[in-house]
Amino acid sequence: MMWGYLALATMSHTLTHTFVNTQLALVPILQGELGLSIELVSLMVTIPTLAQALLYVPSGILSDRFRPDRLVSLSLLLAALGGLVITQSQTSLMLVFGFCIIGGCLAIYHPSAYSIISELFESRRRNVALGIHGAGGTLGMAVGPISVGLVMYFLGQSNWRMTYLLWAFPALGCLLVVTILKPKSKEGLAVRDSSSGIAQELSSFRSVFALPYLAFLVLVGVQNFGVQAVSTYMTTYLKEVQGLPVDYASILFGGISLMGLIAAPIGGILADKMGERSVLIVAYLGQAVSLACITLSSNLILLVPFVFAYGFTEYLSMAPMSALVVRFTPRGRRGIGYATYFLSSTFAAVVAPLAGALVISGWGVRYVFPMSICVFIAAAAMLGLIIKK
Repeated sequence: MMWGYLALATMSHTLTHTFVNTQLALVPILQGELGLSIELVSLMVTIPTLAQALLYVPSGILSDRFRPDRLVSLSLLLAALGGLVITQSQTSLMLVFGFCIIGGCLAIYHPSAYSIISELFESRRRNVALGIHGAGGTLGMAVGPISVGLVMYFLGQSNWRMTYLLWAFPALGCLLVVTILKPKSKEGLAVRDSSSGIAQELSSFRSVFALPYLAFLVLVGVQNFGVQAVSTYMTTYLKEVQGLPVDYASILFGGISLMGLIAAPIGGILADKMGERSVLIVAYLGQAVSLACITLSSNLILLVPFVFAYGFTEYLSMAPMSALVVRFTPRGRRGIGYATYFLSSTFAAVVAPLAGALVISGWGVRYVFPMSICVFIAAAAMLGLIIKK
């Protein structure tokens, strides 16, 4: 039963990220269609991320107090709704509204789904289960940009909105199945008593937010800052610096996330055998090295394998990072634990595009990558200090 629910959750994870990550491939498209500067388009894709950040803690609290599978259903409904809003949008404000709805779906999905999976699987299988679930998310990250590239290739660049309509129907179908199938663990899902008083709640929060976990959240934010700076401007870099057409650039960008299908489960398997710390140090330094190779590549033959190598090392860290949340948070508080884990990532995702835009306006898009290389090296150093073997 738990493996069946993992398969369903993985499919749901794919769909939510398909909607969310499509917008990252749209930066050069929106810039041309709306006639906006790179700074304003960056702000357009950052506002939904900020809205997502504001929803993480409330959704984590709700996940701990009520059945988290109900929130998974709600997240799929919001994904489909946001996609339908975008298909009808004709103004930048309407686009941002649709992007915000989709961002909300991810804020609701992550704390609930990750807390369910951490409850369903015991420690010796948890990294692998989280790796498989993470691979579903990376598939969505890949499919979103690739699908928008294919839609533009076959239907024309002006019809990119059709991508969201095409994915709304699978999301509604998955919503129906998730609503029917309920997760079951040996001990039952840990749900807090909704009648507990304020003093009990504050004491429970203090048990989560101890100094080691706060240091871990800083590490999460630093590493994700580097990732988001690269993700936001990868298609722009491939188009302006490497000279690729925008549809080919979107497909290659999607290939980065496609590597997560391989890397996320491998990261989970290696973390169960070697420990989370060792895998994460290799992953962070691997990101820095592969990104440096991308900046030095002078032709497509060299560029493509280095882009895929970067994608592999990026998603190698997914399972061990999410498994470390369980080490720091007690049962019954996994929802708020994962909420703050993804909140730290999301705040970094708000700041990174704006910082990248400032770098681009001052020096050019090629200098965003050296900034991220320094961030990944700093994250590896922090990891060695914060996480013990």
